[in-house]
Amino acid sequence: MRPWAPLLFVAVIAAVYGNGLHGPLVFDDRAAIVDNDTIEDLGSIRVLQPPHETSVAGRPVANISFAVNYAIGGRDVEGYHAVNIAIHLLCALLVFALAGQQMPRGAALALALLWAVHPLTTEPVDYLTQRTESLMALLYLATLYCAARAAGSHTRWWSVAAVGVCALGMATKESMVTAPLVIVLYDRVFLFGSLRDALQRRRWLYAGLAATWLLLATLIWQGPRNLSAGFASHDANVVSYVLDQAVMIVRYIRLAIWPSTLVLYYGWPATVSVRDVWPQLALILLLLAATVWALWKYPRVGFLAACFFITLAPTSSIVPIATEVGAERRMYLPLIALVALVVLGVRNLLPRPQLRVAAVAIATVLLGARTVARNAEYGSSLRLAETTVEGWPSPAAHSMLGVELAAAGRMPEAERHLREAVADYPPARYYLGTVLAAENQPAEAISSFRSFIATEPPQLEQVRLAHRELAGALAKSGRDAEAIDEYRVALAADSRDMQAIRPLAQLLLADQQFADSIPLLRQLTVARPDDAWAFGGLGIALASTGHLDEAVDAFRRQVELEPGNDHARQNLARALSMRGR
Repeated sequence: MRPWAPLLFVAVIAAVYGNGLHGPLVFDDRAAIVDNDTIEDLGSIRVLQPPHETSVAGRPVANISFAVNYAIGGRDVEGYHAVNIAIHLLCALLVFALAGQQMPRGAALALALLWAVHPLTTEPVDYLTQRTESLMALLYLATLYCAARAAGSHTRWWSVAAVGVCALGMATKESMVTAPLVIVLYDRVFLFGSLRDALQRRRWLYAGLAATWLLLATLIWQGPRNLSAGFASHDANVVSYVLDQAVMIVRYIRLAIWPSTLVLYYGWPATVSVRDVWPQLALILLLLAATVWALWKYPRVGFLAACFFITLAPTSSIVPIATEVGAERRMYLPLIALVALVVLGVRNLLPRPQLRVAAVAIATVLLGARTVARNAEYGSSLRLAETTVEGWPSPAAHSMLGVELAAAGRMPEAERHLREAVADYPPARYYLGTVLAAENQPAEAISSFRSFIATEPPQLEQVRLAHRELAGALAKSGRDAEAIDEYRVALAADSRDMQAIRPLAQLLLADQQFADSIPLLRQLTVARPDDAWAFGGLGIALASTGHLDEAVDAFRRQVELEPGNDHARQNLARALSMRGR
């Protein structure tokens, strides 16, 4: 690689992604970064055990990368963005290096530049959680590069490096699963005259790469995301998901050519039939047939077409992802193959080098400008939700927008969008319940929460939260006994939830269930040593159950925290009097 090439990529990517450096944390970033305390223990084995049902679950290498960020700058958002941009830069350099081995230097440079500035790559760069995609892609490309170098080397170190990097990729994201297959295909097309020859010459490399599947299988076997992905996931429907993918793949191809409207979240898979999607399905089948034919007649072109389908297959074929029918980040790797096909096609159409340079320059500027505009949309969760509704107005999109409107205090608008979503998107019932409760409509809130709880898996975190919110709505309606039961259900799932412990303790005190309230109030005073009410409530419960000495201590602490609280002083005086003091 020429020394000016890295400088060119640094300049271009800095110009295109510079306005995204200060973007806020959005959506899944809270679970992966803010609430993920395992990233605070870089030197501990806990960092290898990220929380289940999050974007980093079963992906310890990605979690370690966030832990490195945390060790350097805590949760300062600029540091995380800088790392995401750096990963994207390294990917672009690897694309250039790999393409340069089989394409003219000018074509390789055009490919890497156009891919680096393409708007379809923005999600893994701007959305911090989706570092899982770009980091996996970096390791995927690095595996291909090491394997290619190993073919012309007299040492085994390149082969060892390929296997090691491949293993890291398997521990970063499941889409890495196809890397060994792409390497075999690359060898057959570019390096060896037959598959038998490739297997004889590179059998140990292939065996080492295949062994990394065992690591991936182990991580998947631990079940880090059973509720959202895989054949056993909630509401998984393989046939419907496969049919949905025909629509999504055609859309991906269209966005690769004309990235006019980008969408962050496509929602749940829809129940469709062959009749609903036959045009898209026919086009995909035609493209697959053309790929097979190209592998036979024009292997180099066929290799690129095959790479598009192979790298897209883990997320866009038969393995259902129940919570997300499509995602533009899934095109991060497959887009390389499509851009390469376009570059080669334009190279044949434009024989004069000056025209090629002009075409690449114009395309780079236009794509880069669209990417800059997309970065700006990541400056606000609300704006991202609005663009999602504008580009793909699904029930899930309306739910997303409703949640963000509620967070912005725009409750009537939030309620409207959530009501539009609840019929076909059950999670919206939880969010609608919270909005209705905030608008002092407890009866409807109760109905919405109960409907959500009845339709969702009980182990889902939001179901626990729904029990807690339902309890609050019941308490507002004066249905204290039911509220107590719901708070207890919520605490059975998370015994440390202070937002359930405090109101439950209040209800138990009001209902004179003093003995039951004492453990909760003790837990509350330990977790919140400055909560004067908790000590006062504990004093009342202790005094009412005959534990006067402990009650005196609790009341004293309450008076220390609230010297001007006459009621607290009276309770202390009564307790002292009852002790004959």
